[in-house]
Amino acid sequence: MDPDEGREKKRINLGDDTSNKAMVRIDLLPPEILLEILSRLPVTSLIHFKSTSHAGRDLISDPRLPQMFGNRVSDSNPCLILFNYNFHVPQRLYFVDSEGCSRKVRRIDPPQHSKFYNLVGSCNGLLCLSLPIIGGSPVPHMSPMSHSLLINNPFVGDAVRVPPANRFLNQSEVFGFGFHPRTGEFKVVRIVCYEKIMTVADPELVVEEVNNGFTTVYESMVQVFTVGTTEWRNKGAPPPQLTDEIRPPEVLVEGSLHWVTDVGMGGLGLIYGIISFELADEVFKEIPHPPCQRFVSRDYNLSVLNGCLSAAGLVDTLHFDIWVMKQYCVKESWVKQFSFDPYFPGGWPNFLTVICALKNGGILLQKEDSSLVSYDPVENRFKTLQMSGLPNWFRALPFLPSLFSAKATMNLQL
Repeated sequence: MDPDEGREKKRINLGDDTSNKAMVRIDLLPPEILLEILSRLPVTSLIHFKSTSHAGRDLISDPRLPQMFGNRVSDSNPCLILFNYNFHVPQRLYFVDSEGCSRKVRRIDPPQHSKFYNLVGSCNGLLCLSLPIIGGSPVPHMSPMSHSLLINNPFVGDAVRVPPANRFLNQSEVFGFGFHPRTGEFKVVRIVCYEKIMTVADPELVVEEVNNGFTTVYESMVQVFTVGTTEWRNKGAPPPQLTDEIRPPEVLVEGSLHWVTDVGMGGLGLIYGIISFELADEVFKEIPHPPCQRFVSRDYNLSVLNGCLSAAGLVDTLHFDIWVMKQYCVKESWVKQFSFDPYFPGGWPNFLTVICALKNGGILLQKEDSSLVSYDPVENRFKTLQMSGLPNWFRALPFLPSLFSAKATMNLQL
């Protein structure tokens, strides 16, 4: 008689998507095979598996799985994080898995369940969130004096708190978040502009307006925080191109944060180029911009396409060009990879953002009304993505999910 005869076989469901309802008899499969199967599942199926099965919880906790899962994640056709920026309602984060056929929009609850926060950025499966602080409490619809920062993995649930930076008089601040593969460090970059009261006797002061022997000047500062340490470090003033209107960086490429900003004058007026902040050496530098004489508008945007820096924008009323820097920081490596007429039903958009590359060789775009469209360069065709549960107004970011906890990731040399 078979010793297994009559024994109740344990079964587990490997996912909540109908296309993934594979039933496995875990007492007949070696752990190595199960881990191989799990590493190929969408992250949402893994989290569902973990929450509905004791055996699944043990398997998901295997220290080998995060690295195996990470090896499967690809820059091509990534998942999406959607940040709802309608300030008349509490902010929300949403997640769209690139795997499976339903592309269901799922809401993510942030740490501490704060109603008002901002998404600074994402990197290596982690999100950096800023919570506005006035007198120690988040307050909506007001310009905050400072922010509290949290770094978390939305699918693991833990978070790392960044200590508060120095506050200044009437300050405004923006943040950037990134990782440098050479140093293995996550860093937060803060640019803060503020008022400084000085006396007219100060020898460095150029007096323009004096009030009772004092005057106000405006200064700016760059501060860097390395996650895992305890203090912010001052790095001096940012380049003058970033002080007129401080804005958060647009993309992280090759361990550097990047901004579009004016870099000089040309025949058509201001020329807008690219400024970067290198996270390893913590220095600013100018990046060669695309060789397009008509790229003179700040309305062109930066993105990452297949790991390369990309710049895109309207060059006239009928053409939208997408340039890709095939070799980072090499001016001659800029290639115009896409050029098309961005006409949609209803007319041409005033603004179009490149989100990411797709597996089929196309690209994902976001229109000014927040709708997402894919572009197929072979057929020269656009397709609007239909997904249930989309918020009305949102910013879309590519996201590569991870199973590493936020705290554990800080100690990894990825």
